[in-house]
Order: sequence, then structure tokens, then C-alpha cells
Amino acid sequence: MNVFLQGVLLGISLIVVIGAQNAFVLRQALARKHILSVICVCLVCDIVVMGFSVFGIGGAISQGSVWFFLLGVCGVGFLLYYAASSFMMAYTLLRAHKLHQDIESKNIATTRAKAITMTLALTLLNPNFYIDTFIIIGGVSASLDSSAKGVFFLGLIGVSFVWYFGVGYGARVFSSFFQSPRAWAALECFTGCIMCALCYGLGTMLYATYMEM
Repeated sequence: MNVFLQGVLLGISLIVVIGAQNAFVLRQALARKHILSVICVCLVCDIVVMGFSVFGIGGAISQGSVWFFLLGVCGVGFLLYYAASSFMMAYTLLRAHKLHQDIESKNIATTRAKAITMTLALTLLNPNFYIDTFIIIGGVSASLDSSAKGVFFLGLIGVSFVWYFGVGYGARVFSSFFQSPRAWAALECFTGCIMCALCYGLGTMLYATYMEM
């Protein structure tokens, strides 16, 4: 039970945060566009990559500061790009008098294929996803024996299921509020600020890693 709770608490600290993937899930949920497909893709990605991290290569990668540094540099670039995109979208929305379809579709996938593609891109092309899974989760799970790793993994995945379905279907309660372009602009500004904060935190860790190399 202690190992399961360890997996749950670590999963909460890593998953329950507004990152690029979660921001996209929230947008799709508010727009009520193909949210089940988005949730399923997120869960499959978590199960596969976390599985590799817990049962496979995560422990080895977590020991290499060079790997962390390289992933971190890519992660900083990704976060800065995403933050800039969010702030630009917020500016565009603030200038709009109403939510036009062409504005709304820039950050929202209107077709199932596009929703799946964007979810995969924001998950698998995000270096921070691998820092969380291979470096942090892999490092924690490296000290566990085989039977404990399975329980630890169930705790992690349980958080993913609860979080994605909770955001995906719970956010619909606020969908009427987001009929205004100002509300969407506020969400984009909030997302951009979170990305900048994550970038600062990651940059601080990278600097410490560089000094130790």
C-alpha cells in the first residue's frame, strides 16, 4: 500500500499541472470537440512511456546527467515556444469581438484526426514529458523490486485515468463561460504564464546540472 501511495503522490505531482498536454485537453473539453479520443491517446501514451520508465530504461537514463541536460535544453525551447504561442493567441482573442471559427480552430482540433495528431505531438514531442517519466519516475522506481514496481505503476496510471477523465468531462461545466473571447484570452494568458514558470524552474535545474558536469 505504501508503494501504491508513493506512485499516486508522484503521479499527482507530475500529472496534475497545467502543461502543454493538459492545456490542450482543457481546450478540447471546453469546446466539446473529440474529448474521448484525446483522453484515450493521453492514457495510451502514459501507459506505454511510463511502463518503459518503470520496468525498462528509465532507471539507466535517470543516472545520466548528460541525458537530463540535453532533454532539458529541448524542454526549455519547447516551453518558450508554447508560451509565446499562448500569449499571441491571447492578444488575437482580445482584439476579437466574438469567437470566430478561424480564431477558435487555431488551438482547438475540430476533426478527430487532427485531435489525435495534436495530442500525440504535444505529448511525444514534448521533452518535459520524458524528463518527468524517464528522469523522475525512472529514478524513483529504480530502487524498487519487481513486484513493487507493478504496484507503483498502478498508482501512477490510476492518477492519469482520474485526471484526464476529470478534466475532460468536468471542464464542460464551465463551457458556457468560455463563449467570450476574453475568457479564452484569460485562459491563454494563464497557460503562457505557467509555461514561463515551468521554463524558469527547468532552467534553474539545468544550471545546477551544468555546474556539476
